[in-house]
Amino acid sequence: MAKELQTVRAALFGDSEAAAEIHHKHYASVLGALMNRGTAMQLTRSEVEECVGDLWSDCFGGTKAKSALLEKFSGDGSLRAWLITVGLHRLIDIARRKRFHHDMAADGKTSSVDPMDKIPAADELAPDTDLVSLLRSSLKNALARSNREHLLLLYLVYLHGIKQRELADIYGCNESTVSRWLDSTLEQIRADTVREVEILDSAAGLEWREIVQLCHTINQELNG
Repeated sequence: MAKELQTVRAALFGDSEAAAEIHHKHYASVLGALMNRGTAMQLTRSEVEECVGDLWSDCFGGTKAKSALLEKFSGDGSLRAWLITVGLHRLIDIARRKRFHHDMAADGKTSSVDPMDKIPAADELAPDTDLVSLLRSSLKNALARSNREHLLLLYLVYLHGIKQRELADIYGCNESTVSRWLDSTLEQIRADTVREVEILDSAAGLEWREIVQLCHTINQELNG
């Protein structure tokens, strides 16, 4: 990871060989991964290719008004996963806007209302706001269905570093029982969150791994 971060920093400082190395190592792989996801979102090949092209330009093309996208890469995870996550974020936005315009056109054929009156303000279509809302609602609904006591155990173990054996002593049970409670609760949260995303926005087509990556990326953006 440290070597990737060094390569990224070198590319941002104008090292053409570093930039070429990033392109050679990741462009085709990122395009392939996003093409598969774009197909699931009913996007065309040209739409996905344009998205990836814009993504690549933004990675290196900083301006006075906007810094290069790669400056947000922290090196905490792999560069490939980070690029795919950012690209996926953009694909979701494209799919939503495409669906919105399709629905607006369909409404225009069956309604006497001027379709232009239905176009929301620019901030209503902000991808960050839409995506944050989708993820927050999905996680909130999934957590609401969880066993409260088991959620508390997750909180104590993963946020406060309490050992499972300590909790077993408190609850008067085997450590393996606590482990099963934690595993089953995590699995329930994963399954319910993915299901909630599907219910709230079927076009997103997100898997749990992608949801986690998106949450991590958005958290970096909000705190950056």
